[in-house]
Amino acid sequence: MPRFYCHIRQGEQLIEDPEGIERPDLDAARADALEGIRDLLAEATKQGTDDLLDDAILITDEAGRELMAIPFIEGLPPRLYKALLHVLHSTSRSVPDP
Repeated sequence: MPRFYCHIRQGEQLIEDPEGIERPDLDAARADALEGIRDLLAEATKQGTDDLLDDAILITDEAGRELMAIPFIEGLPPRLYKALLHVLHSTSRSVPDP
């Protein structure tokens, strides 16, 4: 089973995942990464911070090749994501599509 690494990109800083996870494919690794993003967003919400919304998880393979980048904002529920899009568009800030 392939091993995937889910690194966290915070601005210019990269917090590396030293252990990785074994999953059958990239879709399964993406699902796990989104679950982790949702956990981090929930904790940030409890602490009253929103500074994670510009962060992303970078999924790499065992050779270190980047396979996928998942912006934390994709971990928001659809209604919140749409509301945030509206706010950010009114402030001219760009947001990725889910």
